[in-house]
Amino acid sequence: MSLNRLFRFISIALLMLFLAFAVALVWTEWNTYHHGANSVPALRRLRLALLAMEKISAERAPANAAIASGVPLPAELQGRLAAARSESDAALAQLHAALEASPQLRQSWAMDKVRLVEEGLGPARANLDRVAALAPEDRRDVLVASAVSRMVDLMPPMLRVMTELGNEVDRADPLLRDGLSAVRGVATLREYAGQLGSRFVAPMIAHRQLTQDEVIEIGRLYGRIELLRVFVNTQLSSYSSRPDIAAAQERVGKEYFDSGFQFLDFLLQMGLKSGDYGAMPNDLFKFYVPQLAPLTDLRDLLLSDLQRQAERHNTRARNLLILVVSLTLLACLFFQLLVVLIGRRVVRPLVEATDLVAGLVEGRLEQEIPEARHQDEIGAMMRALHVLKQRMVERNSLAREREALITQLQASSNTDFLTGVLNRRAFYAHAEQQLGMAERYGRGLSVVLFDIDHFKRINDSHGHQAGDAILIGVAQCVAQLLRKVDVLARYGGEEFVILLPESDLAQAGAVADKLCAALAERVFETECDRQIRVTASFGVATHVAGEALDKLTRRADVALYRAKRLGRNRVVLAGDALEEP
Repeated sequence: MSLNRLFRFISIALLMLFLAFAVALVWTEWNTYHHGANSVPALRRLRLALLAMEKISAERAPANAAIASGVPLPAELQGRLAAARSESDAALAQLHAALEASPQLRQSWAMDKVRLVEEGLGPARANLDRVAALAPEDRRDVLVASAVSRMVDLMPPMLRVMTELGNEVDRADPLLRDGLSAVRGVATLREYAGQLGSRFVAPMIAHRQLTQDEVIEIGRLYGRIELLRVFVNTQLSSYSSRPDIAAAQERVGKEYFDSGFQFLDFLLQMGLKSGDYGAMPNDLFKFYVPQLAPLTDLRDLLLSDLQRQAERHNTRARNLLILVVSLTLLACLFFQLLVVLIGRRVVRPLVEATDLVAGLVEGRLEQEIPEARHQDEIGAMMRALHVLKQRMVERNSLAREREALITQLQASSNTDFLTGVLNRRAFYAHAEQQLGMAERYGRGLSVVLFDIDHFKRINDSHGHQAGDAILIGVAQCVAQLLRKVDVLARYGGEEFVILLPESDLAQAGAVADKLCAALAERVFETECDRQIRVTASFGVATHVAGEALDKLTRRADVALYRAKRLGRNRVVLAGDALEEP
């Protein structure tokens, strides 16, 4: 895998890993913000549920007073009862509308309980009105207890609604859990306190002692209230630094648990002894119900504090989400810039440098090496490549000069310095190769030796310079008449040798005759404008199978000697056997 592909693969893998981490982080913060944003409307719905509970519970006070009143009901009592029922209906309607507006709660268990209360509230009121319409002497104890109980029985579903909506707040913002538990405890305490007062209505109307079941129920409510008091105090310990909440808590202790409980204790003692309570349900409404107001005030104070906390948490979650998204985008941008920077400053120069080095190794010295633009390691490498290229150019130039010199030296060592044809050593080297090929493939091979006649006389008469001119002219004349495959060499002095591949004795003799005639007809000019004619004697021999080169040339030399002895300027063909002169 190339460096470019490897870098792209690693970059994409790191980018995907980073994006996965970034998406997970943003998703987590989004969920936190989304749930936190739901905490504010969830608290509003919880407040509506608590308000509906409060109004239904408060409705029991004028209702109980109406049962104990004479017929017809006093106008003031009728007004208070109608106002209480109107407030209960309005609170329930607001709660119903809030649940209906939420897609998650529209078909929830809390909505079912609200509908159950709405459906049960009308019959409970109608039953209470029937009992209140009876003459006092006709209001039997069982009818009064049934009317009171049917109103009390509406509260367990409302407590379930409160629990469900409180859980929704807890899911939206777990940081509100302690304060939310305190609100639930105070609201439940308020409801049990109201139920506790309602348990005395029937005995007070009938002027009788409490039954055993009523005593058990009142004791059970006492126990629940006391447990809730301890629970609420524990939950409110974290608010010890809040003077407003501490003052509300102190007011609950004084007005309800001191004054309110003293009044209930008095009724309880009277109900256990004689049944002469010295009071009517209307008095319960006047003296006991107001003592419940501190509980409602404490609940509302805690709800307001939770509302502020939820809004702060929501704002902090939103700001954190914005920060995380911004940092994620900046990190992605930085990562992209880093990848581009590394690609341009490191990977691309390395790849280019690799290609340049490979090109230099392959001998492509014409390629351009970019100039170093930065004073870093890559720039140093580019500068080093410039130096390397220059050194390689110089080395190649020296190598070419050396090869040319070697070629020149080889040519000098293989060439006769005067005539320019091969010398004797080069001739033998070439002839050995041709002889091997002739032996291998069964081809003909002939050797012609010729000597310029009376050459010593020419040197003595005309001088050595004229002799050199004659040698050069003879070599040129012979070379022009030979084939490209034929080899001409100076054998020594005025003697020359010719190697004729693919030639038998007759063909070689014909070549020698042509050369002998051409030399005899040729007029050679010297430096002093003298014209000199020369002749030459030729000895021709053809290779015989298994014959060595020196024997072949020896036979040609013997034939040459015979030609000189027979009068010169002639061609003599050698036989197969060596004949000593």
